[in-house]
Amino acid sequence: MNILFLNSLNKRKWGGGEKWMVVAAKGLADKGHHVTIACIKNSVIEQKAKERALKTWYYTIPADIAFWKVYPLKAFLKEADIDVLICCQNRDVKIGARAARAIGIKAIFARQGIQNLSNKKKYIRPFTQYIDGIITNTKSIKKIYESFGWFPDNFIHVIYNGIEIPKDVFKIKLHDEYQLPPGSKIIFSAGRLDFQKGFDLLIRVASIARDQDRNWQFIIAGEGKLKQELIRATVEKSVSDRVHFIGFSDKVSSLLKSSDAFVLPSRYEGMPNALLEAMANKKASVATSVNGAPELVEDGISGFLVESENTEQIFERLNRILTDDDLRFSMERGALERVKNHFTTEKMVQRLEDLFLEQMKKQEM
Repeated sequence: MNILFLNSLNKRKWGGGEKWMVVAAKGLADKGHHVTIACIKNSVIEQKAKERALKTWYYTIPADIAFWKVYPLKAFLKEADIDVLICCQNRDVKIGARAARAIGIKAIFARQGIQNLSNKKKYIRPFTQYIDGIITNTKSIKKIYESFGWFPDNFIHVIYNGIEIPKDVFKIKLHDEYQLPPGSKIIFSAGRLDFQKGFDLLIRVASIARDQDRNWQFIIAGEGKLKQELIRATVEKSVSDRVHFIGFSDKVSSLLKSSDAFVLPSRYEGMPNALLEAMANKKASVATSVNGAPELVEDGISGFLVESENTEQIFERLNRILTDDDLRFSMERGALERVKNHFTTEKMVQRLEDLFLEQMKKQEM
């Protein structure tokens, strides 16, 4: 198959959806398909695609109403003889899928890693007439979309995110690297520094840990618009010596391997890649029970699930993990087994391939 992933995201942005796209594209290419990623020139997406030796094509969609961008895309789709188009942003559907439908592309899908649609009339036409289905990664999103009442039957497909099980990950001496107090327990988290990810809640947890005389240190990897606000909050809560924002890191697996526990305090999610990565690195985790997290974690077996915004509960579950070695080791084994059985890249790529081939076969009948 000739497959095109279309992603018009801003050149400096990079998130879970983009990581999924590159992993899926590489997996399909390794199975012998001809895969191209359409993205903005000099973007993070282009950089990550090239790191995996994936072909790129420069294309931008500056706005939902940029209909003049339909024509160059039509020309490329014809020239490259594209069979399958996967649109990664809403505007990619409105412009890209419109172009693909006009020239008879056999399989056109929108990929939704988080809920990007609401029950508004403006979405009905592009998301039912321009595409052949939606690929999402959680049953919770599928349930919400089906409640709208305007999607056809069997239109929304749940394909869980996949991840490669890390091998030969080197450990970092975190206490030396970040000058942390001797003997302290290290709790790691990662993600965009925005309201969704709930890192302000971790600052409150750090405050509780201080009041309870727990020798805990929090390391948070990631960048975002709330970084300075969060740093100010650590000063206001008198936990700036306990909460450390280290910026973007390309050593997440090593940070996970070297820490004592992982925490995901998100207010909402799709299928949280950071949590999936923690489990693949055999790390006991505490995560808020939002969207896809309960589909990933078996509460009490492969990690703990807690109520959103409940900082006391986050503290209590972390405390159990950090004080009960047998529980922690059991959860670490359970987390890795859960990923191996349900969330590998191979399983994800195979399900994508099956979906695309099935849709192409329907068009040929």
